[in-house]
Amino acid sequence: MMRKSPIYKYLFIFLFLFSSGLFCQIKDSIKQKNQQLQSIRDDISNLERELKSKSRKERESLQSLENINKQNLLLGKLINNLLVEEKQKEQAIGGIEQEVQTIEKRIKNLKSQYSRYIVWFYKNSGLSMWRFILDAESFNQALVRYQYLKYISRQNKITLDKLTAGRAKLSGLQNNLEIERKAKEILANKKLKEQDVLEKKEKEKKGLISVLKKDQKMIADEINLKRRAEILIKNIIAKLIEADREAKKRSLESKVKNDKKVASGKLPQSFDYSSFQNFAQLRGSLGWPVKEGRIVRKFGENKNERLKTVTLNYGIDIGVGASQNVLSVAEGIVSAIDWIPGYGSIVIVTHRDDFRTVYGHVTGIAVKEGDRIKAGSTIGKVSESLEGNIVHFEIWNERNYQNPEAWLSLR
Repeated sequence: MMRKSPIYKYLFIFLFLFSSGLFCQIKDSIKQKNQQLQSIRDDISNLERELKSKSRKERESLQSLENINKQNLLLGKLINNLLVEEKQKEQAIGGIEQEVQTIEKRIKNLKSQYSRYIVWFYKNSGLSMWRFILDAESFNQALVRYQYLKYISRQNKITLDKLTAGRAKLSGLQNNLEIERKAKEILANKKLKEQDVLEKKEKEKKGLISVLKKDQKMIADEINLKRRAEILIKNIIAKLIEADREAKKRSLESKVKNDKKVASGKLPQSFDYSSFQNFAQLRGSLGWPVKEGRIVRKFGENKNERLKTVTLNYGIDIGVGASQNVLSVAEGIVSAIDWIPGYGSIVIVTHRDDFRTVYGHVTGIAVKEGDRIKAGSTIGKVSESLEGNIVHFEIWNERNYQNPEAWLSLR
């Protein structure tokens, strides 16, 4: 049995300590992710229990519709998280497969080298190394042969060690590959299950909307919810502004102090928007949040003669014939995905120079918080409300709401 040199022992200790630390970090990250997903699942279960506890008459209410809308938002978040994890698994599998190919190729080359040595050795010396040396025609030739054999033996040992290490690594990689493939399969099954639940909820929502549409009072109540929702959106915008300022401040302080917390991601994330397109210069030429549609509720005060109501609209409502994709009007970062009574699921995108756009009545949300998206990127789909398929759209510059009609390109 060959004795390992001390360097292998130290190298093993270093790799063990390094991999142990890395494993702990990964384990903590997975634990945190699982807790987040479980929290979402718990919220969905609570909402479902609340809905089932109501009588049939109570279930045919605007409150029940909002309950379903909130469940759909949470299910969408759950599915998006699973999609991200599935993609990460695919990338991990691809990386391992590539590494397996590299190791297999290396093992093949090492086998070839070792085989050439064995063939050479038996051709030149048979089973006796000493006979190969003693058959030399002179002392000098014998010495050269001895030195050469020592070199060949040393190289052979190195090749053999590499071959053994390569086989061990290959075995480990193949085990990891099998684990990752099984994990991906589990994620794919979970995703399909959640998508099936979401599909059933969407059908339940459509059925409830068809019932509620017949009640004028329900429509009036939904409009009143929208009136209160504007204040909630304003509060979310204010919180985002403060969060951004705090993140920038802490990031700057940490850079000055060379704080390691920045690298570890323990501070609030601060985005650099300086490379983004200049939002202010898009006034009058901004793309629409849907490909086709018309404005059914304008910016500012809106009077509904039929329902005898007045509402203040911080943005505009665009009606579409059928559900369409909701598109980002400019490059930005998805800074908030939330649920608000009256507007259902909303998405807020932050752009350069403290501009923000708000998209309400969104279903099938295809982005997650922190995503960088381009102009024209799909955010989700227009959700159906009691008033039809309508997307709510707002533009803010810091705490000041803007008239979107002054920004959107003419059609």
